[in-house]
Amino acid sequence: MYNIKALGILGCAVTATFLSGCSLDDLKYDRETKMEITETEEVATATQEPEATTVSEEMTEITEISDEAFEKAFDKYLKENPIQFGKQVDAAYRIYQEDAQKEQAKAQEKQAEKRNELIKNVRDITETDHVEGNKDAQFVLFEYSDYHCPYCKRFNVTTKEFLAKNNDVALVFRAYPAVHKTTAQPLHEAAECIAKESGNEAFWRFTDNAFKTQFKAIDIKAKLSELKIANPEKIMKCYENRDFKTLVDKSAEEAVSLGIQGTPGSILKNMKTGEVIFINGAQSLETLESARKELLEVK
Repeated sequence: MYNIKALGILGCAVTATFLSGCSLDDLKYDRETKMEITETEEVATATQEPEATTVSEEMTEITEISDEAFEKAFDKYLKENPIQFGKQVDAAYRIYQEDAQKEQAKAQEKQAEKRNELIKNVRDITETDHVEGNKDAQFVLFEYSDYHCPYCKRFNVTTKEFLAKNNDVALVFRAYPAVHKTTAQPLHEAAECIAKESGNEAFWRFTDNAFKTQFKAIDIKAKLSELKIANPEKIMKCYENRDFKTLVDKSAEEAVSLGIQGTPGSILKNMKTGEVIFINGAQSLETLESARKELLEVK
């Protein structure tokens, strides 16, 4: 299927091919042949002085091609060369695709280079963060995530495995309701209220369940009861007052400032060396292990 942009470029390519590869005898005389004829006529009638504007005017009329004449010639060409024209279209489209892919690759490479510089500015663990594992671990995975993102749901399982296999790794969860902002934002705000009123362990219980079931905001109160989270009244009051809207918004803005354009977007940092690696999307456990190993080898 050809898209509009492709067809636009093809239009130019096809026209160029047609004009360079087809005879235009139906449209105009050959300029050089005409000039030769004119010169012969001038020799034969040397005693007669030609009109100064005759050749110029005739050439102007001959070289001007009306839209109707061009369309007629082009239609004739298509009828006489359907297979050749089809091949030219396919070739032009392939060239367009190759050029588009090269441009896209260049843009992505440039974007990745810029992001790799930006992620060096990732904020270290603060009192407002939610940490799973040892806060003093050598490696910290800063995960910017969205409770309603299906890829984040999958990656949440992977990060648990990663922590279980490596006691020198800690996980820091930071809210980034992006694509699913309307539905996920309330859950992220509720999670902050839970952390404030019931502590870090309750926060992670809520977070794991939010990923597993991806429930809606209307179910928050019921979830507090189901998960046996303490102080539900205080939590609901905090949630209804939207006490943590600003904090969640700033967390999302922080992700954008680091060049993270989708969820999950994570940064693995060696806290001893300061080196960082970006983990784009719901990568596998093997990818996380490889990143850790790479950072371990950098001195």
